Amino acid sequence: MSDGPHRSLPMRNHWKRLAERADKAAYSAFEVSEALPAALQQEFREAPLEQLKKALGVDDQEALFSVQSPQELDALRAECPGSAAGNLLIECAKEAVASGLSGEAACEQALENALDECSRSAFRGIEEHYYREAPDHRARFVRSRLDEGRSQCDVNALAKDMLTAPLKGGLSRTLSKHDGLDEGPELR
Repeated sequence: MSDGPHRSLPMRNHWKRLAERADKAAYSAFEVSEALPAALQQEFREAPLEQLKKALGVDDQEALFSVQSPQELDALRAECPGSAAGNLLIECAKEAVASGLSGEAACEQALENALDECSRSAFRGIEEHYYREAPDHRARFVRSRLDEGRSQCDVNALAKDMLTAPLKGGLSRTLSKHDGLDEGPELR
């Protein structure tokens, strides 16, 4: 007997952990929502955030060194070869610059949009996998739990945190694990 469709999900482990929490009713909506930022941080850990901040002029001399053309942002693609999250971030930065934003505002908007799009894409992939591997009602349950978790996640605050803390070591979220006898699911 399988432990669930999340085991065979063709995605990285952080998305599998999110899918597992969404699939099992023993996890509360809060526990699903805390797995989303952890998964997004793992997905974007190789994205060129520091280089993007420099390219967009996020420093004291913001007005002097702002991006003049989308080609300058495209040059950042060499920093993250093969990274879908990194390329998505660059595309979102180009959109933010095209809409008239610059500096820190452009950087925050780009990361927020990239995080949002990445989560939506992952949710679609998880949902499609559950439709193939499990009964329809289970796939709908998982999707509703993912959406509920997403509604409790503040993507704007997450983007600000990721831009201010060094991603490599400083702001890694760990998921709480309930493994004691008295730490089971909430009783209502």
